[in-house]
Amino acid sequence: MKMKKSGVVFVLAAILSLLTCSRCPAMPAVIKMELPNHLKLLVFQEPSVPAVTFELLVAAGSSLDPPGMEGLANLTARSLSLGTRYYSFDQINDKLDFMGATYGVECTKDFVMIGMQVLKKDLDAGVGLFTEIVEHPSFPAADVSLEKDEIIGRLQEDEDDPLKIANRVFDKALFPGSPYAGSVQGGKKSLATITRGQVSNFYDSFYRPNNAVLVIGGDITPEEVKTRIIPSLIEWDAGSVLKPAFRTAFVKGAVKIVIDKPVSQAAIAIGCPAMARSSADYYPFLVLNQILGSGDLSGRLMTDIRAKRGLAYMVRSRLAAYKHAGSFRVVLRTENASVQEATALVQKELERLRRKPVSDAELKAAKQFLIGNFPLRYSLPGNFAKFLAEAEFYKLGRNYMEKYPALINAVTVGDIQRVATKYLVARNVVVIVGNPEKISGADSPQPNTP
Repeated sequence: MKMKKSGVVFVLAAILSLLTCSRCPAMPAVIKMELPNHLKLLVFQEPSVPAVTFELLVAAGSSLDPPGMEGLANLTARSLSLGTRYYSFDQINDKLDFMGATYGVECTKDFVMIGMQVLKKDLDAGVGLFTEIVEHPSFPAADVSLEKDEIIGRLQEDEDDPLKIANRVFDKALFPGSPYAGSVQGGKKSLATITRGQVSNFYDSFYRPNNAVLVIGGDITPEEVKTRIIPSLIEWDAGSVLKPAFRTAFVKGAVKIVIDKPVSQAAIAIGCPAMARSSADYYPFLVLNQILGSGDLSGRLMTDIRAKRGLAYMVRSRLAAYKHAGSFRVVLRTENASVQEATALVQKELERLRRKPVSDAELKAAKQFLIGNFPLRYSLPGNFAKFLAEAEFYKLGRNYMEKYPALINAVTVGDIQRVATKYLVARNVVVIVGNPEKISGADSPQPNTP
């Protein structure tokens, strides 16, 4: 089931304020407190738009899915707004529409993020609806079943997307036996067996204030938070949180998987294990990733594989650093006949990073991009609120935003070669989704459904 989203005026007003500013404004000061129920609360004031943003991070991501129940965390998160003790799904949507408010939820491997934005004039009604959804979901059986069917339908559609298949199989191959192996959305078979009772039990096990961080920001003062919002938040009861053992496991040695898919453009994912988000290696690897090709058109991958040789429709590198471990991959789309050549070129670039220092010019450009782009990514109140919640979850420190430029600037050429040697192992995981008959050298094709 789809939650309606309103409040386009918020986005337009925020974008207009950015376009009319000669520079990005300084990030607002943040006040941190902990409520009696141990909910961590971060508050910032940004009155440029007459709206208030809520972003609640709950440590209830898909890595907590029990074996055989992959997709449970995501289904639970998406089912919060299907009904509460007082409101049905339709009533919740009507209230959002009446206020011109937005509501959204996202499940990741580590956590769930629940967000709402409401006009200042509707603050009290918005707080009431937000806390009702978060604290008192009822999980109506019929609506949960419809939500489950919708997710399964999207998974069915994803089977026509070779890149989504490649990423899904890559995680499963890279993290065998680890909670990070599964897809956030789960699988069709696992989702089909999940019951309304299991969704409710998952909520009871993890959705507690002492397992969450709430960020409130926008056109609101700390005093207004204390008088108009905190009384509703302290009604959320703390309780014991399930703490399952986490086993971090990585693949041993090289793995090559070819998925048989009759497509004209094959998808490839090549990569290896990486570090946890808290590791000091994160920052030199972030710079390495920028030099290689995290999306910048001047990156090595784009310059060589796409611009110079014309072998890829899309190519980029990606670093994903989670709480307990991480992954690094290069993904690209190319003709079936070009798969082997494109794969070899990616491997060559990875080897080059291990064996030869990057240039001073590359290092300088990467640093400038990362530091210059950093505040732009969080210039909107909603994005800034999400950033604060994640920084708190990963224990990056209250002054992380101020420290970030220094952390990037401290990276040296030697640091990049060190992390390249440490993480960019020669024996990678390689997943190819394409037509084996047209790929020279392809072997051991697997079924086209991962």
